[in-house]
Amino acid sequence: MTVQLKREYRVYLKHRDEFVPEHLNDFVLIKGDRIINFYKSYEDALESGLENFGNVPFFIRDVKKEEEIHFFQQRITAH
Repeated sequence: MTVQLKREYRVYLKHRDEFVPEHLNDFVLIKGDRIINFYKSYEDALESGLENFGNVPFFIRDVKKEEEIHFFQQRITAH
C-alpha cells in the first residue's frame, strides 16, 4: 500500500463506524482526506474514481463492521 493510500485507509478506519448503519456492504471512494461517495458495486466506484481523478491512486473499500484479519504462515521444509 502506498503512503497516499495509507492516509486514505486511515480516513476509512476513522469513519467506518459512521458508515456502517447506512452503507454496510457498499463501496466507499476516498481521495486524500475526502470521502467522495458510496456505491453499490466496486465497478461503479472505480468508474467514478477514474472519471473524477483519472488514472491516479484513489481508495475504494467495501464497508464492513470489522476489519478482516488475514494470517499467513510460512511453511518451512527440511532438506
